[in-house]
Amino acid sequence: MLVSSYRVTRFAFQNFWRNFWLSVITISMLVLTLMTVNILLLLSAVTQQAIGLVEDRIEVSVYFHDSVEQETVDGAVAYLRSLSQVRDVETISAQEAYDQFVARHEGDEQIMASLVELGENPFGPTLVVKAEQAEDFAIILDALENPQFRDAIRDKDFSDYEQIVERIRSTTDRIRAFGIALSAIFLLIAILIVFNTVRMGIFIHREEIGIMRLVGASNGFIKAPFYLEMVLMSLIALSVTLIVLFPILSMLEPQFRVYFATESAGLLAFFTRNGFLIFGLEFLGLVLVCLFSTTLAMRKFLKV
Repeated sequence: MLVSSYRVTRFAFQNFWRNFWLSVITISMLVLTLMTVNILLLLSAVTQQAIGLVEDRIEVSVYFHDSVEQETVDGAVAYLRSLSQVRDVETISAQEAYDQFVARHEGDEQIMASLVELGENPFGPTLVVKAEQAEDFAIILDALENPQFRDAIRDKDFSDYEQIVERIRSTTDRIRAFGIALSAIFLLIAILIVFNTVRMGIFIHREEIGIMRLVGASNGFIKAPFYLEMVLMSLIALSVTLIVLFPILSMLEPQFRVYFATESAGLLAFFTRNGFLIFGLEFLGLVLVCLFSTTLAMRKFLKV
């Protein structure tokens, strides 16, 4: 058993080195396929981060009349906080609203003169309502039509983040579709190269294979080195991908951290946390594809 395993392994490595440049091309195509797949995963992680940041800034500003009673404002706050679509409600008093307005427009002499001429605070209390998701805008705005405090509301204002989220998702979907098509092309090329690599291996080792047949070697023993070679190539391709991918993630992490204005963009954490699952499935997928192509090649060129 040990002797057979040693011979199969030696035969596989001999085939690898005898077709070294063809092996390098095969591994390169497998690496390109894996890199494209991981770029798609990276894109998905970045998209979720971007959407999360946008949704975190979703808010509706509710302006009350300056004559409204505090009891009405408190009732509106309690009602809004009872909604599952509302993440938080911030109350800004009339005086705070006035101070914020003055701070924003202190350089505008005309506006400041108008405030002085009024002689009183024209602002009423304000509520800043943060929603869980962009889709919750409609529900929150409908809730603000409650007859209990509808007449006390002077105006409502919100930024349409839903369109921003939709644009992010639309752009991501187009990029993802392109990436999937590119992965499929690389994978098809890799399958064809693996097929040709096995064919070349069978041709180069035709004399050894003939001798194996004469001495009564089993079909499994003759085929095993070709399967082992493909597993070896898959392992090398995955190793090269990891060696290339993580330095790239290390360089991108600070850039995305600055762009998203967060302590961590979560790119490295995403691949580290899910590494065994992601790279395990990728390795398994490569092995299955390579073994499938190898089986087709041997069925056509290896008559055993």
